[in-house]
Amino acid sequence: MKTTSTILICGSLAAAFAADEHKMQTNNLRGAVQAATSDEFYNLDSHPEHYVVSSGGDSSYTYQFRMDLSSPLNMYDEGQAIIDECITFDSGVSPTNYTWYGISIQLPEDAKSIEGSWQNSPAQPLKKDGYKQLYNDTAEGVAKYNFTTSADRPVIRARVNNALFWHSFVFDFTDGSSNYAEQKVHYSEKCITSRTYTSFVSPTLTVSLERLSVP
Repeated sequence: MKTTSTILICGSLAAAFAADEHKMQTNNLRGAVQAATSDEFYNLDSHPEHYVVSSGGDSSYTYQFRMDLSSPLNMYDEGQAIIDECITFDSGVSPTNYTWYGISIQLPEDAKSIEGSWQNSPAQPLKKDGYKQLYNDTAEGVAKYNFTTSADRPVIRARVNNALFWHSFVFDFTDGSSNYAEQKVHYSEKCITSRTYTSFVSPTLTVSLERLSVP
């Protein structure tokens, strides 16, 4: 059985994580926003595009982490894409793509036997060097890692666009009902139109964890 949860964060991406703390919980997953000051996690953003192997000690659980990025356009009720009007009234809007950058990922502190990779461009600190994703596109497996940990409720943390705050994902597999869970975080990018300051695209970060083995 697959568990999916969704969070909507409004406002520009640059300030998305500066909002009040958002919390949600399902049987298999809970998300929360936390300050980016903790050192109690293993940072993956130091190793983009490379395989990482960290050994030492036996861990009980093996998981596969995956991050997907998508860029669905928003529509008016009458079916017109809002981006069409944005292009007319707002010269600062890209007519073709959304740019992800400054994405950081953290695994549990005791993560071992880490193996995988992720694309280099989403981790770049500057927007001009980031990952340009066409509108209405989905990029699967932008980051994908296998790792082991002693935790049966592992925590994955991520932040976007060098934000001040991290978003934490707590995956609870303790009830044994499912070996897979995911959470989608929807952001809101706005532009000037003839009607108002309007959200025209909802960039979406999907974080998933699959439990591959247990003790």
